[in-house]
Amino acid sequence: MTAPVERIKAQMRWEFERVGPPDGFPAFHDIPIGRYTSDEFFELERMHLWSRVWVMAGRADDIAAPGDYLTFDDLVVPVVIVHGSDGVVRAFYNTCQHRGAPVVRDQRGSARNLRCQYHGWTYDMIDGQLVSVPDERDFVGLCRDDRGLRQLSCEVWQGWIFVNQDPEAAPLRDWFGPVLAELEEFGGADLRTVAVRSEVIPCNWKVTAEAFLEVYHFRHIHSRGPAGDSALDHRGAAMGLFPNGSSRMVTPFSRPSVEALGMADWADFKHHVNPEFADTAAVNDMVRSTSTAYSLFPNLITPVASGGFPFLMFWPLDQGTTRLDWIHYAPKTWEGDTLPTAWQRRLAGFDLIMEEDVRNMAPMQRSLESPAMRGVPINYQERRIWHLHEQIDRTIGIDRIRPEWRVAQVLEPFLER
Repeated sequence: MTAPVERIKAQMRWEFERVGPPDGFPAFHDIPIGRYTSDEFFELERMHLWSRVWVMAGRADDIAAPGDYLTFDDLVVPVVIVHGSDGVVRAFYNTCQHRGAPVVRDQRGSARNLRCQYHGWTYDMIDGQLVSVPDERDFVGLCRDDRGLRQLSCEVWQGWIFVNQDPEAAPLRDWFGPVLAELEEFGGADLRTVAVRSEVIPCNWKVTAEAFLEVYHFRHIHSRGPAGDSALDHRGAAMGLFPNGSSRMVTPFSRPSVEALGMADWADFKHHVNPEFADTAAVNDMVRSTSTAYSLFPNLITPVASGGFPFLMFWPLDQGTTRLDWIHYAPKTWEGDTLPTAWQRRLAGFDLIMEEDVRNMAPMQRSLESPAMRGVPINYQERRIWHLHEQIDRTIGIDRIRPEWRVAQVLEPFLER
């Protein structure tokens, strides 16, 4: 990652020195309020966005042995993910083709076949083929070949399982492109789940996601100590916008953080290793000397680090309610379920940051639903938010969206390729 690191450092330096956006950068119109408050827009997302995107559904080590399965319901439709006897992980709709009962009910388990607990229709775990029907003689003209479980696109990347309802979905690597390439140095396949947090928030899922796509807010709500110091200096934040809605944000440390780490200045990238945590040695020095975060469109954001990091995921429950999950992964070097003291402190610190972010979200949703709001103005620092909305429209299909709810497609010339 040497070339991107030097290019990103140069961009950070330019960000510190700039007096405005780059030449030719577009002026954003307000983001229309209806995108956050309308049941109609939410239904467009449900039908045409969530049915066509790659989302993270679990870890391969959750179904480590052939025959293991887990259920996944965060796309609203019921899904079962199985580890086949041939070693391949696959995903099927958890829907018996007889009368719609689930073929498995437990969140996790192990089985030789997928057998509906209502009437006993049984399906093969490799291809979903219907293999057994009790009293089959009573079904006139039943064709087993036509009654197999419907399959979803499913891929495992670095130990994480991703699924996509679109049967014509681009392969995972093609869709996310350079984001996955840059994340591979974190050795995801060797990480383990450390802790899981979840909170239901009364706001639209985009309100939740947008809080983690910019650092414009950072010094205002994340200050620390009597001097009100912030750990980061938002003025130097470098954004990378990728095709298909994903992005990167690298933010330099503030002066107090730089001094605490023994750096000469924000650009003095060093190979910092915290001895309290197991370290992934391949992680580059830029990540160790900045706050670096990636977003995977539409609903996954990860602030990465060499000693472990969380995935933040935003799941819409309805137009005005979101479940926010944050799941920490790390090289696990301790035995048992009791977290080491250092990890307890780390999780408590991250939970505090999350609480500071979350406390604004419900009031923001209420304000968005107020007649006082005419629209949401977005600035150059917040361009990752605009990038998210552009891709939402492209995925839904721009022609399906009311003209007054669309966002202008203006960022393509500024994408990294």
